[in-house]
Amino acid sequence: MTDVMTDLAHGRRERLDRLGREFLDHFTQAAGFAALDPEPAIPHRDRTILFTNSAVVPFKPFLLGEPALPASGVAVRQPCVRVHNLDEVFEEGFASEFVLQFEMLGVLAPSTRAGTLAAAVAGYVSGVLGLDGQSVAFKAAHDDTDLRSAWEACWSGPVLLDTEERDYYRWGFGHPRLSGRGATFAVRQADGDFRDLGNLIAFERDGKVAGYGFGIGLETLAACLDRSEWVLDCTPAGAVVGSRTPDEAKLADLLGLLVRLYAADVRTSSRAQGHVLRRAVSATARLAAGLGLDQARLLHRLAVVAAADAPGQDVLGAAGPDLARYRPREGSRHVHDLSFWCADGTDPDTLCATAAQAALPGVHRISASVKDVWHGERTSVTLAVTLDLPPSAHKPEAKQALRALAARLGERCGTELRGEIR
Repeated sequence: MTDVMTDLAHGRRERLDRLGREFLDHFTQAAGFAALDPEPAIPHRDRTILFTNSAVVPFKPFLLGEPALPASGVAVRQPCVRVHNLDEVFEEGFASEFVLQFEMLGVLAPSTRAGTLAAAVAGYVSGVLGLDGQSVAFKAAHDDTDLRSAWEACWSGPVLLDTEERDYYRWGFGHPRLSGRGATFAVRQADGDFRDLGNLIAFERDGKVAGYGFGIGLETLAACLDRSEWVLDCTPAGAVVGSRTPDEAKLADLLGLLVRLYAADVRTSSRAQGHVLRRAVSATARLAAGLGLDQARLLHRLAVVAAADAPGQDVLGAAGPDLARYRPREGSRHVHDLSFWCADGTDPDTLCATAAQAALPGVHRISASVKDVWHGERTSVTLAVTLDLPPSAHKPEAKQALRALAARLGERCGTELRGEIR
């Protein structure tokens, strides 16, 4: 089984690499864009984010005019990590359209070259991907006339207007001067429906267009071309799915994330990024235990993904001890209710998310859910809080962690603990 997984993982990596090369070859050689070095997984230039999460990250300096964007535009293949919402990533069901670590293929053109960019994209879609006019739909807001006119001048496929909420096509990029509005490319699937692939974007600085961009997810591209139900089916991590269930898929996706984080030298002892890694390790160990996977079989799967996605790097040397330390054991989970007085307008879900993201010494993981909300002269919110602690921890350590959590929520959300922690 391991040999089959290994061959499949390497085959998928080779295929993704080929698609990535074809993208860059088209835009740099055929269309004349300059190749841009990608930003590392932990960004060096943009400290507003924990991890590089899109191709926009290396584009930001150009969009801000520092330095000037080359007249030909730039193209990049950008490794990314998707952990902006820890609750959704680690707590909810498996997301078939997304993976936790991925690559974005992106190009950025000057504001005067919308038509040139659209023509280059059309050449890529037809000449490289081999898709005809009726296979690709362009979904846009009716008043994004610059994007529509640029695309319609070079493509004869369907244009679908106002099919989504307007906010769906509007973005902020972590900088007060930058915003974006865009249209979506969608590829027809076997059932005749269109599946979102990527975007044509007008990047704006201070309300004026600073450049036009095109971006697609590499793994999503492979899934669209293969008409795969899960994007994970086209990734090396997806090769280690033991059976086709959401929990198995979630475990494989998390293993892919662990490989990316450890390969980027993130460690559980790190401060900001280490908090994400600790939660990822805890979630991985918990899922593996629930699926009946012992440590040896879990590490076999991790080794398969690492060999394809981080060859030559000692991922297991760092990950193995962490996965053993965070594996759930009897008595390591403590469940408590905490009630807080809250200011008017406090969002209980935001309170939950803040609790879950708190990094506390000696606590492997925190999860929280809203148990009760009461409105009187003052608003009271009760959270059901679960602490994953080391097996050696007992009630005093759990009480200390709860007090620290209550203090953290008081600092960040202005809450006041009701009663005492006994």
